This record gives sequence, C-alpha cells and structure tokens, in this order.
Amino acid sequence: MTCEWREKSTLYVDGELDPGAQQAFAGHLEGCPECSSSVLEQQDLKKAVRVAGMRFHAPPELYAGVRNAQSAQTGSARRWLWGFMAASVVLIAAVGTTWHLSTRGENATVAQMVDQHVTMLASANPIDVVSEDRHTVKPWFQGKLPFTFNLPELNNSDFKLLGGKVVYSQHAPGAELVYQLRQHKLSAFIFQSRDVHGRPSAENHAFTVTGWQQSGLQYYVVTDAAQEDAARLKSLLQEANR
Repeated sequence: MTCEWREKSTLYVDGELDPGAQQAFAGHLEGCPECSSSVLEQQDLKKAVRVAGMRFHAPPELYAGVRNAQSAQTGSARRWLWGFMAASVVLIAAVGTTWHLSTRGENATVAQMVDQHVTMLASANPIDVVSEDRHTVKPWFQGKLPFTFNLPELNNSDFKLLGGKVVYSQHAPGAELVYQLRQHKLSAFIFQSRDVHGRPSAENHAFTVTGWQQSGLQYYVVTDAAQEDAARLKSLLQEANR
C-alpha cells in the first residue's frame, strides 16, 4: 500500500509546502519508512544533477561557432542556431547526469551514508535518543529495527557516545550511532547485509569512510576525523559484536 503522504515528498524536498505543511510532513517522516526513503532518494538525485551540472558544459567550440555565425545569419537561421546550442547544452547535461549516476553504482550506499552524516552535522536535532549510556541507546532501537547489535564500552577510550537515530537506505531501516572525539563527530551506520555493498569512494575527499561486514550486518563509519580515528572506532564496534 502506498502512503497517501508520499505524493507530497517532492514538494517537501523542494521546500514548496507552506511552513505548517512542511513541519507536519517532517513529523510524518519520523514514522513512515516509505516517505523517508522517497525523500532520501529525491535528495540524492538532486545532488547528482547539481554535480553533473557543474561538471559538464557545452564545449568552447560550440560557443565560438555560434558567436562567429551570428553576424552572418538571418533572423530565422540565427534562431535555429541558438536553438541547436540550447538543445546541445541540455543533451550534454543529460549525458553528464547519466554518467554520474552510473558511476555511482556500487558507491551509492556509501554516498548516501556521507549525505546522512552531513545532514546530522547540519541538523538542530541530529539524534532521536540522546544519551551517553549504551544501555539506554541500545534498547531504544528495539522494535524499530529487524536486527540487534551491541555498543562498545567506552570507559577506557576518548570516544563519547552522543546517541542515535533510525535512518533508511534503499528502503531498509538501520541505525546511526553518533560519537564525539575531540572536536569531531563520527557516525556509525549499521544495516542488515545485502548482496551488493558500497565501498569507500575516493570522491569523498572531505570524509573518511570505513565499511565492513560482521555477523550478517553491514557497518560504516563516516567522519571528518583521521583514518586512524575511524579505524579505532571500527575496532571497538567489531570487538563489541564478536
């Protein structure tokens, strides 16, 4: 069954709902996996289109040809030439978008995890369960996820648990655990394993992305901290879930 709210997801992503409706839809997302997944997919597509638009432009030869031909063309021919140029720009942008989406392929999940981490950093309310106590955070996920996991003991480390929230990837629910290390925040994502998995992408220059599988679960750690810091959190999570 399709949620009756889903048709509003495009308006929500584009910010075209009135403030009251925008707020109501945001509240609805907390309890509707279908609409949450739809919003995430549309946000991902918008980002891909923006990147393609910045990467791909009409070739200089096309612009030069138009400028050189302007003075010699009649009004109708000139309109035809400008129409051709506009169509070429649209075609190049479309090809660029397709190329970008196809090259994301196996990295789509990783890119989505980075987007989720950035959303968390920018949000006024980044987590749903706020607690440093792993025995408070872990039970909060019960009934919200079709799997369970353990959180590491942090008494002898410089990591601090801030809390967590439920996130979605490819229509599947997962956990985002948020940790603090000095001035950095780290997101640890946990999902059920799938046949196809994203791998850390060299395009994510601003973030360290570490992924692994363990006991039927897929883990990702995303942060702007150093690789060794992400590796230390990975080791803590691996040890807690052996």
